[in-house]
Amino acid sequence: MLISLFANVFAQETEQAISAKLKVESKLSTLPAEKTSVIQQEQSALSVTDSSSDLVGEGDQLLITVFGQSDLSADVIVGPTGIITLPLVGTISIKGKTANEVASIFASKLEQGQYLLNPKVSVKINQQVSRSFSVIGEVLRPGRFPLQGQMSIVEALSLAGGVTPRADKHLKVLRRMSQNGQTELREFTSMKLDFDDEKNNDSLMQKILPNDVLIIGQQKNFYVYGEIRRPGMYPMEDDLNIVRVLSIGGGVTERGSASRIIIHRKSDSGELKEIPAQISDPVLPGDVVMIKERIF
Repeated sequence: MLISLFANVFAQETEQAISAKLKVESKLSTLPAEKTSVIQQEQSALSVTDSSSDLVGEGDQLLITVFGQSDLSADVIVGPTGIITLPLVGTISIKGKTANEVASIFASKLEQGQYLLNPKVSVKINQQVSRSFSVIGEVLRPGRFPLQGQMSIVEALSLAGGVTPRADKHLKVLRRMSQNGQTELREFTSMKLDFDDEKNNDSLMQKILPNDVLIIGQQKNFYVYGEIRRPGMYPMEDDLNIVRVLSIGGGVTERGSASRIIIHRKSDSGELKEIPAQISDPVLPGDVVMIKERIF
């Protein structure tokens, strides 16, 4: 009986996941023109830029050309120290420099070393990995995107196509942070995807930085069955307990008993357990709450 119960649960989860729509999805699709313009320009160069968008950073690929001197041209990847090695002149530090500044430095060193007279050098950022961000998880187009100009969290989600029907209502932002002289990706903030909350809207409008990673997990659900008026699958809430589950499910039927409740829960090892529940007990993601009939 327990096996058939879980079979029905997972079948219902699949069916409802296809039709479920989060409020955030409709909000993202109705952003003002100045925000949706990011999507319209996705396949072309974005017109919005800032003074830092041309800065060379870690991981960027530079195509360096010395006109008339093909043997001095180079294709290099900027390392974590911001130092690159170029023909004849050796290593140079380009951290925080623009492409034009890198070209000027290389040209000056070639001339100072008396390798060339009045050299003409151009530097093109072929792949600007340092000015990009990633969106992963329950979005329509997960991946890495170029960060040109300033972009808010909600604009970044729009660029990724918006969230899927199975998306969780929480979003995490990972950001590169320095600690003890080392830089690593750590959780910077988390927030709700709730556009009805004005304070939350302010959080979603904050600007993202290069190398940020936005993560939207899969929606977590619980299930309530048995002698309940509205049995089925429901999204998780913060601090959910049995009292709230009974309320969400419309209350216990005339045949049901609020004192005969069982939680079917999977352990970390995958084993199904039956847990007699009290009215104040917490409910966890994936729990199946069964309301039994009265004895008398």
